[in-house]
Amino acid sequence: ARDNIVHSLHGCCYNCCCYTLRVPSDPKTVWSGQRCEMASSIDQPEAVDADESLFGELTKKQQDQLDGTKIKINMENEKYLLAHPEVRDMIGVFVHQVLEYKPDNILSFAGDFFTRDDLYACVKKKTEEVTRG
Repeated sequence: ARDNIVHSLHGCCYNCCCYTLRVPSDPKTVWSGQRCEMASSIDQPEAVDADESLFGELTKKQQDQLDGTKIKINMENEKYLLAHPEVRDMIGVFVHQVLEYKPDNILSFAGDFFTRDDLYACVKKKTEEVTRG
């Protein structure tokens, strides 16, 4: 059955996998839908006629649900970031240090940065320096 699945990224999030499944016993019938964390509320799968289907495409209803979910998640993320400005500050200091030191191994640099014992003090100091001008 795995050979009958056509995978394609659809751009709705970084972890999605849109799929189309051809039913071997009936080549005219396909199952298509969307699987991703953001689209968990979308109706799936939906049987469609293979001749009328654009493989990997969402139905209008699925796309509307996905768009609504994206907006809801973006609004929740924005609320969280507004309530926790330290996240923005931490990321800003991290990006500044990446550009300043230009590490060869950015993953190792990130691990060291976010696990350092003085992270709070470092972020606070750098944020105050930026605020003062």
